[in-house]
Amino acid sequence: MSFLDDLPLLPPDPLLAVARQAGQDNRAGKIDLTIGVYKDRSGQTPIFRSVKAAESYLVQNERTKSYISTDGVATFCSAITAFVLPTHQVACNRLATVQTIGGTGALSLAGRFLAENCPGQAVWIGTPTWSNHVAVMQQCGLPIQTYPRSLPGGGRNFTAMMDVLANKARRGDIILLQPVCHNPTGDDWNDAEWAEIVEQVVRAGLVPLVDMAYHGLGQTLDADLLRLHALMEKVEIALLCYSCSKNFGLYRERVGALLVGGQSRARPAALQSQLAAIARASYSMPPAHGAGVVGHILTTPALRAQWEDEVRDMQAHLHAVRQTLATHERIGPCNARAIARGQGMFCMLPLPPAIIMLLRNEHGLYMADNGRINLAALNENNLQRFVSLINQAWESAQARTAVAAGLPASS
Repeated sequence: MSFLDDLPLLPPDPLLAVARQAGQDNRAGKIDLTIGVYKDRSGQTPIFRSVKAAESYLVQNERTKSYISTDGVATFCSAITAFVLPTHQVACNRLATVQTIGGTGALSLAGRFLAENCPGQAVWIGTPTWSNHVAVMQQCGLPIQTYPRSLPGGGRNFTAMMDVLANKARRGDIILLQPVCHNPTGDDWNDAEWAEIVEQVVRAGLVPLVDMAYHGLGQTLDADLLRLHALMEKVEIALLCYSCSKNFGLYRERVGALLVGGQSRARPAALQSQLAAIARASYSMPPAHGAGVVGHILTTPALRAQWEDEVRDMQAHLHAVRQTLATHERIGPCNARAIARGQGMFCMLPLPPAIIMLLRNEHGLYMADNGRINLAALNENNLQRFVSLINQAWESAQARTAVAAGLPASS
């Protein structure tokens, strides 16, 4: 008899389960809007030309496969810090930078550091949020508190956010923030709201845990950093979890970073040593290839210019999809103009579960159970069908509801 005999079978991650179902669907008209992977106008997830060039350079010039340090590839760490927190644009102390295994690895490293050094402090997470936020923080041992970031009918619940910051969170608690390209709604705080959030975070003595996974896909690379910089210039300390998956297209290379900064005068060497110790006990050393690619691109002017053009093209594609959807005014129950006002790869459609299942099973249109869709997966070949399928399903559901209520089906 082994303890293995009594292990319960855990359910798969809901989003990954739907994505797996979509992958097994061979219908010609299938539309898969599940996983947050960027796709270009032809429906492909491309390898950046700048990445290919950097990889070619590394292949030609790499001389060893020995371990790198626990902190990560030195060129990457210095380049990503200078890129995200440039000294000429933001007045803050750069306390530590550690290469991580993707953005999720950065969240996990930050969560473990906070759990060890801020025992008993809760992490506040607005819902809806990325499906893995709560799970990662729970695994780190942090108490979770949630609040409704979105209103029931859609839109930002600024009142709930401010109530948490002013009345509910305790001094020293952690607040999870997404400055731009909110996942899953795409509905970012406006500038005035963000400024008030920053002021209240400072007043309440909270620790911001910043998730920045879609830098450059909102407005521009520079503009998307402004809110982060405004935060770093005011708070004592903030932990920034940065992902290179989307804006460098390095999904499977798992390149990310945890950057810690703010107005604190803490000893950088002490903080760096704490983070390195957690990383050492977790995975010893991070992989070198993807970080080497990013470091080379950011420190090579021609490649950096090429990469910036590629990010601009990604942002333009997402913007064009939103604007095209807005020409339909409504998509099922959703005001399509609200989609046009959003940023980044995602939005949420307020569809009932029954309609989401019908679209999935009858028509091969796949989205997350909560109605989140990856806008990058829409293009001129499938966008009109996407709108038509949702409108047809919604109108049929409304007609059935009307009949069940004894009303004319057209009411």
